[in-house]
Parts: sequence; structure tokens; C-alpha cells
Amino acid sequence: MGSGHELAATALDTLPITVAIIDDEGKILLTNRSWREFATAEDDEHVGANYLAAAVTADDEYAEQAVAGIEAVLAGDRDSFSMEYPCHSPDEKRWFLMRVTRFSHNGQRLASLVHLEITERKLAELAAEEHAQQLREERQTVEHVLERVDGLVREVTDAAVSAETRAEIEREVCQRLAATDPYVLAWIGRVDVTNRRLSPHEWASDDDVPLEDDELVLGADDAHPAVQAFERGDTQVIEDVTAHDDADRLWPTGAGDHFQSVAALPLTYGDVTYGVLVVFAAEPDAFDERELLVLESLSGTIATAMNALEVRRMLTTEAVVSVEVAIEDPSLFVTALSETFDATVSYRGPTEDDDGTPLVVLHVDRVLEDVAVETAGIGHDVTPLSTTDDGTLLEAAITDGIVTALSEHGGVIRELAAADGIADLAVDFPDGRSARSAYDFLERRYDQVELLSYHERDEPAQTPHDVTARLESSLTDRQLQALRKAYYANYFEWPRDISGEELAESMDISRSTFHQHLRAAQRKVLAELLE
Repeated sequence: MGSGHELAATALDTLPITVAIIDDEGKILLTNRSWREFATAEDDEHVGANYLAAAVTADDEYAEQAVAGIEAVLAGDRDSFSMEYPCHSPDEKRWFLMRVTRFSHNGQRLASLVHLEITERKLAELAAEEHAQQLREERQTVEHVLERVDGLVREVTDAAVSAETRAEIEREVCQRLAATDPYVLAWIGRVDVTNRRLSPHEWASDDDVPLEDDELVLGADDAHPAVQAFERGDTQVIEDVTAHDDADRLWPTGAGDHFQSVAALPLTYGDVTYGVLVVFAAEPDAFDERELLVLESLSGTIATAMNALEVRRMLTTEAVVSVEVAIEDPSLFVTALSETFDATVSYRGPTEDDDGTPLVVLHVDRVLEDVAVETAGIGHDVTPLSTTDDGTLLEAAITDGIVTALSEHGGVIRELAAADGIADLAVDFPDGRSARSAYDFLERRYDQVELLSYHERDEPAQTPHDVTARLESSLTDRQLQALRKAYYANYFEWPRDISGEELAESMDISRSTFHQHLRAAQRKVLAELLE
């Protein structure tokens, strides 16, 4: 080919790509240095060898594709052909781009074969595709989670809002949760404040997952997560019950066979906790941050719905919550007076003096000779109203606020009596929330408070609160004061414990003025009852 051929061959040797020239039969006419070096390393063909014949013998889909493309170019069916193919060694993975281009020289049909290594680009493409696939899978996972969460939130919210009773809320919520993967059991527990126990009230499970058998004791060491959630007021999670030290004690039926993670959430609205929601999952680490946010939102929705039902019930119910407690604290005013007089002191009812100072009417079950002397130093302004064979009637300015505080919680005192250092208190509340809030106040305020009973009882549709509200709006302050003093001092009993003159003196008015106020008040009370 002369000097031109030598120049072309020399130029090809400088290229960092493998190049070969073949004739229309596939025989190699010319190669560059990169081709020869690669061919030596791969024990491949040199000048004079038939490239197509060698490729045909290779049992490889890429070789078949290459032969078909080269033959099409040499036959004139196409001007060029290119393909990418792998050429991996035991030590590394490599990819190449082959490009075949037809040309003529001295009337002979020839083709150039160029092999360019594209390993870096291919690895980058594979990495990008792998990342894209990962993103697609993550997006699908997120979409699935969002779809599940959206459905769960919608169903639980609908169940909570549309329920007519608290038990219905609890039952529907548990069923919705237990039917949602990966949850297998859900229960809602209530607290019995009388015996300090927390126990499941409504529950639902998937695949017969067993429920805890025993009541859970409040205040116990190493307590169940439900107890911890109730007492601490925040979410408690066990990520893997099989690795938990107390799993066999908390779930003796074999927790790991049925569920592997647990979350307990308090159902709290304002300062009232209605119970605890406990959710079990079939797999460990099911309650990640995202899952807990959803459950905490749901627990808030459940508590809000329970509060709405309680408020509605409070407005329409014909029942009240009755609470009876025993208080041991020398600072309680009836207890202090009982210790001072060495007698039983009973609360009759509230009243007030001319300037609005709260007063209470009290009965002492013995005759007091000198009230001023016997009450000196106890911190209460006590005034005798009357004395009978049954004891002494007193009027005292209260300072510790138990009567006012219970009233602010919606409570009506049915009984408050102290003897031997113990005060027995019975109060009616319009709803459970008020009762629990008042009980918390008593526990914070006094040394020892023992809950004796907590139950609902029937009450007429028109409560004393309704009548009192209407009467207080129609009675003057003096009329109401005269009526209260007369009633709590047993003026309407026979024989009377106190005279009208004594009551008038306690109000610092004349006897005739007292009776004028009392008759006016009685007329309005009778009008309320009879008209």
C-alpha cells in the first residue's frame, strides 16, 4: 500500500482505541497497537485471521449480534453498525462499544472495526439505574404507606366521630387497627380508680392473637408499657419483645409467637386521661417515628371524640358520678375543728356574709360551752348560731377552699363529716371527667386520700343545679342568705334547732326583717316548684 498505508498505520497506532480493518470476507487486513495489545492479552486474532469466522464459533448472543451487524454492513445493507457488549475478566467487569463502518479502497469493499472501552460510563449508568430503581421502590413503599395511613386515619376518625357511646369508639377503633398491617392486636384499657387497676375494655385481634389475661396494677415496678403510658402520660414502645427481659412475665402465653413489637399511647384530652391504646405488630421495629406520629395523632382524635361524647352526655344525662373518699389531713377545716372540740363535726352547707365572704354551716355533736375559747388558735373565724340537746350549730369562715374547689369542678357535696382525725367526703359530679379532675386535686392537696367508692347513680332529669341556677337569678342576696341559713341550721325542722331571732342576729338584722326575707324566698321557691 506504500507510504500512505504506513502513515495511516502509524497514525492508528497513536489512537487509544482498538481499530482493525477487514475485507468483505471478514479477514483482518490491518490492526493498530491497541488492538494487538488487547488481542494478545485476550489470545485473540491478528492480521490474516478471519474475524467473522472466529466470532461465529463463539457461543454468545453478543457475538451473534456482532456477526449479523458486520455482515449487513459488508453486504451494503447498511452503512454502519454499533453495539455495546460486556467483556468481563475474572478480576474486573468491562464493557465496550463496537462500531462498524463501511468504506471502499481501490475498488475493494472494506470495513473498519472500532472497539471503545465504556466501562466507566456503563458503571455510572448502572449505578444511576440502580439508584432510580431504589427511588422507585422507595416511592412505591411511601405511596403504599401513605395509602395505608390515609385509609387508617380516615377509618379511625370516622369510627370515633360517628360512634354513639365510648364503648363503641373503643370497639370500632380496635377493629380498624387490628385489620391493618402490620398490626395484629389492639386493645383500649380503662382504669378502675377504686382498686388502681388498668385492664382491657375493648379489643380486636388478627389470627387469634391472645389478649393479656390479668389486670395491670398501677404503680408496679417494671410495669407493662400500658401502665407506664398511663402514669407517665407519653408513648411507650417495646421494639422487640423477644429481646425484652420481662417478656415472659408480661406475656406468659409466648409473645414472640404472636407479635414482636408493642406501642402503648395514653388517650389524653386536656388534663384528663381516658385510658390507654395498646397496639401490637407482627414484626420487630414496626413503630418507627413516622408510624408513631400517625398513632399519636389517632390517639388524640380518639380522646377528643371521647371528650365530645362525655360533654354531650353531661348535657343530656339523667345520672351523676358519685365519689366517696376518706381524707386524713389535720389541715382540713372540719378535721381541725373535730380535733379541737373532740367531737364529730358535720358540714351542713355553704352561705356567705354581707360582704360576700364564703361561710359554711357546721354541726358539732356536743354542746360547746364557750366557742370563742375552744376555737382560739385554730385559724378559723367561728361563730355559734344555736345550741340544742343534739349539739351546737356553728357558722365558720372557710380558708382552705375545699368547698369552693369542689364547686369549681362541678361537685355538689352530699356529706362531709370528720371524727377521730378522718374526714368522710361524698360528692356528686356531672361527669367522669369532673370527678377525676377533682380527685386529682384532693390527692395533691391533702396528705392521705383513700378512694372508697366511684360509681354512677340515677338522678332526675331536672337536677338541683338547674333549680338553683333559676332561683339564684330571682332571689336577692339577702333572701338567698336567709333561706340558706334557715335550711342548713334546721330552722324548718320541728322542734327547731334554732330560732328566727338567733338567725336574724347572725345576719345582724332585726327579727322582722329576717322573716320578711325568708317569706319572700319561700314564695319564690314554691313558685318554682308549683308553677
